[in-house]
Amino acid sequence: MDALTIAGIAMQNDMQRMDSISQNLANVMTPGYKRSIPVSRAFADLMGGAASGAAALHESTAAQVLDTSAGTLRATSNPMDIAIEGNGYFEVATEQGTAYSRQGTLQVDPRGRLCNGDGRALVGLGGEIVIAPGPFSVEADGKVKQNGQTVGQLKVVQFSNPQGLLPMGNGLLAQGDATVSDHNVAARVRTGFLENSNVSSPQEMIRLTETLRHFETMIKVAQGYEDVFQKTVSKLGEF
Repeated sequence: MDALTIAGIAMQNDMQRMDSISQNLANVMTPGYKRSIPVSRAFADLMGGAASGAAALHESTAAQVLDTSAGTLRATSNPMDIAIEGNGYFEVATEQGTAYSRQGTLQVDPRGRLCNGDGRALVGLGGEIVIAPGPFSVEADGKVKQNGQTVGQLKVVQFSNPQGLLPMGNGLLAQGDATVSDHNVAARVRTGFLENSNVSSPQEMIRLTETLRHFETMIKVAQGYEDVFQKTVSKLGEF
């Protein structure tokens, strides 16, 4: 593998890393957002597995891994805001199928269904949760009560490997390679709170600066290689 191919692989990975950082920074204020981390293939794997420079460049694309650590909880005193304290994700019904989220902004749609902030129905243990007009409350165990009666219970799903979840946008996650856990630990639902994103703006800015400097260095490497190549061709032309 020549220096130009190596520089190309590095710049491609840097561009994907910058996309990830930009996405994280854009969602720093999004409740429940989980930052994405680009993970590149080991250089030794590229050297041993690439059949050609072009193949190596194609295969080197960095994968995106979720940082599933919990964000801090922010008190809002709004009874329509809830947050999960501990592991777990709310189950949400979408047009693409079942999704999962840590976002806890609630609303009731015209059909009386309990929905998230985007109007997608939250899934309860018995299916959709339908609420009559009037106030309701969400208990710490996820039970939804109205007029002293339990009208449903939020479904909180836990995964043994949540890093396998795939971002869908709008704070939603597809199951991907994640496996639903058989040994759930009780998660507490906090009313009047929202979970902050787990993005640290200063850390992302440091990562952005480091990535830009590395990208600029790889450009200089590629330009230097091209200059050497052109000089070599010129020398050969003299013979």
